[in-house]
Amino acid sequence: MKKEHNKRIIISLIIFFLVLVFFTLLVFFKEEEKSIEYIDNLEFEFNAEVKISDIIKDLKGSLKSDYEIDTTSIGKKEIIIEYYDKRKKSKEKKCEISIVDSTKPKIIIDDIVKIPQGSKIDLTETIPSGDDCDPNPKRRILGDYNIDELGDYHLIFEVEDFSGNVESKEFTLRIAKNETNQELVNTETKKFSEVINNYKKDNTQVGIDVSLWQGNIDWKRVKNAGCNFAFIRVGYQEDFGGKNVEDKYFKKNIEEAQREGIKVGLYFYSYAINEEESKQQAEWVLSKIEKNNIELPIAFDWESWNSFVKCKLSFFQLNNIANTFISEIEKGGFKASLYSSKNFLEKIWYKDKYENIWLAHYADETDYEGKYQYWQMSNTGSINGINGNVDINIFRDENGS
Repeated sequence: MKKEHNKRIIISLIIFFLVLVFFTLLVFFKEEEKSIEYIDNLEFEFNAEVKISDIIKDLKGSLKSDYEIDTTSIGKKEIIIEYYDKRKKSKEKKCEISIVDSTKPKIIIDDIVKIPQGSKIDLTETIPSGDDCDPNPKRRILGDYNIDELGDYHLIFEVEDFSGNVESKEFTLRIAKNETNQELVNTETKKFSEVINNYKKDNTQVGIDVSLWQGNIDWKRVKNAGCNFAFIRVGYQEDFGGKNVEDKYFKKNIEEAQREGIKVGLYFYSYAINEEESKQQAEWVLSKIEKNNIELPIAFDWESWNSFVKCKLSFFQLNNIANTFISEIEKGGFKASLYSSKNFLEKIWYKDKYENIWLAHYADETDYEGKYQYWQMSNTGSINGINGNVDINIFRDENGS
C-alpha cells in the first residue's frame, strides 16, 4: 500500500514537473515571438534607402548589425535579422518584405516638338522618356498626325512601365519645311573678362573646358586672361559600341596648362550602355594619366539623350553605369564627377548620390536647386589664347553661392 502511495506521488511530481516545463517553454517561446515587433507596412519603393532598423517597431534586445537592405529588385524579399535577445544570446529571425514600384515613368518633352516635313522620325524613340526600373516601357502617341503634311498636331505622349504606372504629356507636333526648321543658335559671345568681373569672388574661380574643337591653344595667354582652371577632354568613345579615342590635343593641353599653373580636371565623353563598358573606360582614362597631377575631378559625360530609348536602359541602370566609372576613378586615387545639364540632373540622374556635380546650365544665373561644385554657364565664351568659342565655368566652394 505504501509503495502504491509513493508511486502515485512520484507520478504526480513527474506530471507537475512536465507541466511546469511545458508552461515555462510556452512563456519562453511567446517571449521569443514578441522579441521583434515589425512596422505595420513592410512594403518599400524600388531603390529606396532602407535599413534593418527601419522595419522594426520594437526589439527586446539589440541588433548585431543595422545593414542596408537591397531594394533594387521588384517582388518579395526574405530578410534575415541577426540580433541579441535580452539574455544577450545570439538570435536570428526571418522576415519577408515587398519591393514595389509606384513611380511613374518620365517624359522629357517641350510643349512644341518640331520635325521636318517628310522625315522618317519615330516620335516614340526620338522623345527622351524612360523609367526608374523598366528598361523598355511601352510608349505610344495618342492622336492623329501626318508627317508629310505641314501644320500643328495636338497629341499626347504616353509611357507605361511593367508595374502599370502611366505618365502622359500633351504636346504640339509642328511639321515644318526643312528650310524653316532650323533653330536659332545663340551666337552672343560672352567675354571671359566680363565673367571675371561679374562672378569672380573670394569663394569662386573662373575657368574653361576644352577639347580638340578649340584647336591649338596659347595657354600662356589663357593664364594671363585670368583663367584659374580648365577641364580638358582626355578622350571619347566613338559612338555606341565604339572604341575609346584619345583627344588629339589632350597631351599638349594638359602639359601646357599645368606648366602655366592652371589647375586641371578631365572629362571623358561616353556612349556606355552597361557597367562593363564604363568600367573599361575609367581604366582607359587612368592609363592615360598615371604620371600627371590632376587636381580637379575627372568627369563622366553621357549626353546621348536622343538615343536613350534605343539603348533600352532604365534610369537605375544608367546611374549604375555612371557610378561604375566614378567608382573606378576614385579607386585610382583621383576625384570624380558627373557632368550633366540642369534638365537631366533634375529628371534622370540620382543627383543626391553624387559627391561632385558639374552642372551645365547656360544662363546668367542658375536656378538649379541641387548641390554642385562646377557650373558651365556659357558655351559661347571668348578668351585670349583661343580662336572661336569656348565653354566658361564657375567653381564655387562648399559655402559658395
